[in-house]
Amino acid sequence: TSDTALILDRANASVTQIFEDSGYIDEVDTQQVRDVMAVQVMDTDENRNPQTADTIVVTLYVGNSQGVDAAGLVIDTEILVLTEAGETSAMFRSGAVVVTDTIYPKANDGRVSWGRTDTMAVVYSDVNGVDTTIDTALAMEIPSLSKVVFYEDGAYTDEVDTYLPRQELVYVAVHDT
Repeated sequence: TSDTALILDRANASVTQIFEDSGYIDEVDTQQVRDVMAVQVMDTDENRNPQTADTIVVTLYVGNSQGVDAAGLVIDTEILVLTEAGETSAMFRSGAVVVTDTIYPKANDGRVSWGRTDTMAVVYSDVNGVDTTIDTALAMEIPSLSKVVFYEDGAYTDEVDTYLPRQELVYVAVHDT
């Protein structure tokens, strides 16, 4: 006698997450404008081959802020291939992804270009069509110390620390991010 078995793919909801560290511990919703991040998707029904680490694809979009000088447009796009962390883990990870505000945005150049208050969205769509999950992060300016400088001239080139009372004009510059 013989017997047969039918294996059905059980569709489970996935989870998409953005992390600030390559250890996949610090899940974040903000990133500094110049930083390194990592993406993880947990999807049990994408563990197709129990003998090897499978891969999936996510799309990362950056939209600029909708402030005074922004139009709310998609300014950068990256396609990331995530590899399963183990043969049957169902956890797919990106490795290090560089985010920066110092390069001109170019789609799929391996670096994510964005600026202060821009929003990043990582979108994963299950190939089974079961679900789509998204995680987002907001770009935050890197904090720096402010500085007040006194100048003796209107061209702001002669920095001084001493003035004669009631006899000189004071030129002040404040530097802050």
